[in-house]
Amino acid sequence: MKIKDINQGVRKAAAETGFKIGKEIYRGTYYTEGNLRNIIYDGFYKNKPAVLKFYDDPRITDEAASLKEFLKNNKSVILTAPKLYRSKVLSAHSGWMIVEKIPDSYHKYEIPLDKIEREEFLKIFLEYRKNFSLKPGRKLFLTEKLSSDNFYIFRISRWLELAQNKEADRLMNGKRNLLDEDFLKMLAPALSKIREECKNIKMIWCHGHFKPSEIFTDRARTKYYLTDFAHTAMFPEGYELAFMIWSDYLMADDKWKMPYRHWKKGLDAWIMDVEKIAKELGFNNYKRLIRVSLIERVLGTILADITASDRLEQEKERGISLMTRLLKDLL
Repeated sequence: MKIKDINQGVRKAAAETGFKIGKEIYRGTYYTEGNLRNIIYDGFYKNKPAVLKFYDDPRITDEAASLKEFLKNNKSVILTAPKLYRSKVLSAHSGWMIVEKIPDSYHKYEIPLDKIEREEFLKIFLEYRKNFSLKPGRKLFLTEKLSSDNFYIFRISRWLELAQNKEADRLMNGKRNLLDEDFLKMLAPALSKIREECKNIKMIWCHGHFKPSEIFTDRARTKYYLTDFAHTAMFPEGYELAFMIWSDYLMADDKWKMPYRHWKKGLDAWIMDVEKIAKELGFNNYKRLIRVSLIERVLGTILADITASDRLEQEKERGISLMTRLLKDLL
């Protein structure tokens, strides 16, 4: 969506609700800078500090309803989420919401986390899981009714198409493809591994985007806000464990310059720390679960987050080289 169109939606929502628009504080994109999917403004609603989020997302989302459901069921004394003031659904992909503005004294985690921060973050993840139902709060969409293996294969197929379109553009402009035969040789075994390992993995209801940048905490580290419920959906059990590692470490592109062995040690440290909470969550097959979940994350990183993105050429090459080697190790 173009910025002028999404801002027109913001002004219309503000006029409808009396929200007083302040400054833009965030804009979200779908893999490329020109593909805007949401924008957030701070301001005031009924004389209270608030933020207005307008979204037009390629993915189906019901963020306001998911946030409302969490606030209704949450019993935690240390973890909460912004209060929902007003919202409107325009379609399965678009709408707006006005929520409480998180106090300025709170800050989000910066990535990558150090070991102490990682342990604290994982404790908050456990707190979230204690207060977030494993059962859906709405009727399921079609893809959410798929088995775990088919759900992953469907997602990877979409990312493959994004990568293919970008690679086709490169060929049309006289550039070589970024994804070579070595990657393609690993793609089929990776999909087979997902088919094999995910047949007995159940789908669960979850936040879908639990990562450091979605958590805000006070200076004393005693209270926490969870944000961004736009991804709440059914996911394969184990997805969230790999997603946390992916968001903090695999996507930390400043580390892509490191030698693979040194970089892999940091990843292994993350995997070992997550294993501790996996035991508390009752996972008895953690090593197999995290391996297949990371395969899905690595394929998504290579296809969508790197190849289909607007990153610089050298950065793409470094990232693909690193992730391809990791994929080989996981297989």
